[in-house]
Amino acid sequence: MASPPRTETSPSVEPMHTFPTHVVVMTTDNTDSAPSCCCCDNGCEEENEERGNWSCNFESILASISCAIGPGYLWVMPIVISRNGGGVFLWVYLVAQMFISFPIVYLEMALGQYTSQGPIRAWRGVPILQGIGVGMAVMSAILCIYYNSLVAQILYYLFYVTGDLDRATSCANAWNTAECGTLSRASSEYANRYVLQLSDGIDNMGAVRGPLAGFLILAWLLVTVALSFGAKSLGKVAYVTTLVPIVLIIIMFIRAVSLPGAAEGMVYLLAPALSVNQSFYPTLITAIIHRLSLGYGGYTTLASYNRFHNNVLRDAILVVLVDFLVLLFCVLTASAFFGYLAYELNTTIADVSAAGTNFAFSTMVDVFSRLPAGAVWAGLFFFMLFLMAYGSQIVLVETVVTSLSDLIPTSMLNNLPGKESGLLGKRTVLHGVTTVAVCFLFFLLGLPYVTQGGNYLLTLVDTFNSTIQPHVFILLECVALTYLYCAGCDRCCPALNRWMSHLSHMLQHVCCFCCATIVNGMTAAAWLYIPILMLVHFIFVGILGLWPHQVWYGQYVFPQWTQGLGNCIASVSLVVIPLVAVINIGIALVRGEPRSILSPPDWGPYLNKHRRDNTVVTQPFYQPMQQGQPWPQVPIVEDTRM
Repeated sequence: MASPPRTETSPSVEPMHTFPTHVVVMTTDNTDSAPSCCCCDNGCEEENEERGNWSCNFESILASISCAIGPGYLWVMPIVISRNGGGVFLWVYLVAQMFISFPIVYLEMALGQYTSQGPIRAWRGVPILQGIGVGMAVMSAILCIYYNSLVAQILYYLFYVTGDLDRATSCANAWNTAECGTLSRASSEYANRYVLQLSDGIDNMGAVRGPLAGFLILAWLLVTVALSFGAKSLGKVAYVTTLVPIVLIIIMFIRAVSLPGAAEGMVYLLAPALSVNQSFYPTLITAIIHRLSLGYGGYTTLASYNRFHNNVLRDAILVVLVDFLVLLFCVLTASAFFGYLAYELNTTIADVSAAGTNFAFSTMVDVFSRLPAGAVWAGLFFFMLFLMAYGSQIVLVETVVTSLSDLIPTSMLNNLPGKESGLLGKRTVLHGVTTVAVCFLFFLLGLPYVTQGGNYLLTLVDTFNSTIQPHVFILLECVALTYLYCAGCDRCCPALNRWMSHLSHMLQHVCCFCCATIVNGMTAAAWLYIPILMLVHFIFVGILGLWPHQVWYGQYVFPQWTQGLGNCIASVSLVVIPLVAVINIGIALVRGEPRSILSPPDWGPYLNKHRRDNTVVTQPFYQPMQQGQPWPQVPIVEDTRM
């Protein structure tokens, strides 16, 4: 603090007893506002010693990209694009990335960075809709339980099938049927009748498949290791789960386009359709939401470990841009392989095109069995597929673990033994213990998915768990921050103005003023129209008959009773929204603070030094003081951190 200005006194006047000024100011962030020259905007030092930060901001970007890119870019999007307008769908998808994907990614990342909290605690800023964060955590928990069974299947193919391509594509095995080679592919029978030993239906779950259970254990052990030290260990793993798949997909693309028939395959994918069907726009919105994992809480979780003044606007742009480029390489690679396989089999591309796990475990196995050094290419492909799935999985689990860890009160955390910060700090140890407990519990809950009927259960849960829920969460999070994020109504759009003010405060030192103004204006407009878009999509998909009333797995039709089970699964993550709203309203009324249901007075950045509304108590620099008068007491500002 600067010393008070000096004043001169007249020698004829008796000097009065004075005391220097006393100013109590909660710590401001003036000392850390200047950007540095390293990869982090404000240096790589530990800003939040209690909760921890990324070792380097580049790790945060990599982890966010890893959250976005998954196996679906290879085994879902090529078929979606080819069946919904080809090149038209792809270009409309690119435009939608700018006007739908980016605003939502930016919103979720900015909220996590501003609060330094996971989804549940981050949405405490609008208590009446705090259930959004709870629903995201519940949906992510259900998803990561069965998602790791897919990782286990990928690991099985990586370790076993890469050296067993001949048997996997032969019809001379004990498990093959009479239809092998005519009505059924040998690789499909290898997957269903040998690897999975698929039962006759969901009514018959059968026994646990030992090899898949072993790989499920390995998959959960790898997740535990990746998250053992929170953001510190996750950031290091993100280098592998993000950069290596990008390099491998480029290598696979180069190999694919060099094959005969590849050009025809890419033309088949990119050729613009003369007309589009009525499901074009619902499919487009669904693809955007699910491929970038919007509404799952992952971006909020990852950004919660950013430093407060990190340039989250730049991060969101990079995530969306890299995501589209990876998507483009993935769909071109897959379509080139489709063209090659059609050329080899002397058939049409439509006959060899496959979606879902059939693409990876059937079509690509057929492709590699025909390539020179096919085992090597198969190994690279399944390793890339594993890293993409593994990167998405650890973000899902981290969302659950961070949400649970943030619920532990600071007062309780302070009573735990251990250091205050660092790799052996109290919160890091708590995070590690929570990770082990969650992974062990989820492993036990995931065992039914590696039984002989496990793929039926996986299909059912996957169909209902995240079909419409992310759309509802996106709708509500836009409504929360643009309409409900303020208790007052003294001017137009008070909630949106307040949120944009907080964004400006967070980005004041790291963004170009003109760029930030333009982009923030665009995203503010998007946050106003996206709820309408999501509502229309919800009506057409969830109400007017497109909701999955019937589920198939190949030729198997699920029995009617599974519809009720599926609806229960779908409602689990949605029912918590009104439930949490009722609980928070009750708490606010009991405390006699009804206005706090829209805006808690103590909500804000995790660290006091980043809050703009800190109280400042001042005393005049000089005031008369009589002989023997006690020294004045200065009010102390209490810590109001969450």
